[in-house]
Amino acid sequence: MITVTEQAKDLFLDVEHPAGTVLRLDPMVDESTGETQVGIASGEPKEDDQIIERDGEKLLHIAAPVSEALSGSKLDLVETPEGPAIGLQTPDPGIFTDDS
Repeated sequence: MITVTEQAKDLFLDVEHPAGTVLRLDPMVDESTGETQVGIASGEPKEDDQIIERDGEKLLHIAAPVSEALSGSKLDLVETPEGPAIGLQTPDPGIFTDDS
């Protein structure tokens, strides 16, 4: 399971998406490299999603494969030169490195 800080939830409250869709954290394939990455986009809810709520309002649906692969990770607010953004902290800092 992925945890989401209250500060990150605040940021998700302000994200607009089309009616009838939800905000999702899904695996996405980078077309230029062919690598699978994780991204946030609007989409349809799925039955096996991990759902992040605040006060009964559904803020984010996390795809089951992402939730399982990144179990123990945390989504948090990070400050960037462009302003606040969402950062992912994994329990294993080497999770995204390829030592092959």
